[in-house]
Amino acid sequence: MRKNFALASLLLGSVLTVDSVEAITPPVDVDGYVCQAMYTKQLNTLFGQGYVRITVLTAAGCSGSLLGYYYYPGANASIVGYQYSEAERLQLFQQAAKAAKDGTRVRLFVQPTGGCILMTTYFGN
Repeated sequence: MRKNFALASLLLGSVLTVDSVEAITPPVDVDGYVCQAMYTKQLNTLFGQGYVRITVLTAAGCSGSLLGYYYYPGANASIVGYQYSEAERLQLFQQAAKAAKDGTRVRLFVQPTGGCILMTTYFGN
């Protein structure tokens, strides 16, 4: 069965018909503790012109189970998600490094493919 979707453009006064709509995969919610933060300016095809990688575990003090490695990619990254400027990446790295040192709980929303971080929340201890 073919479904047509119409989108009326108020600005242009036109109608766009779409034959199919791809499903949008919602972000994954990760709740744990930052164990490690790493920053590099090294060019990487997947993560762009430099990136920050944070390691998240289920417990503070780098204990518990590994939840995963998550990324703040730079410009020209090929993974799906935001691309952060160098200044943004440096700030995000500093926050993540402090969270690792202090054993701070973190909640991330990440792309399910590639682990690109879309939103970060740090919690007080």
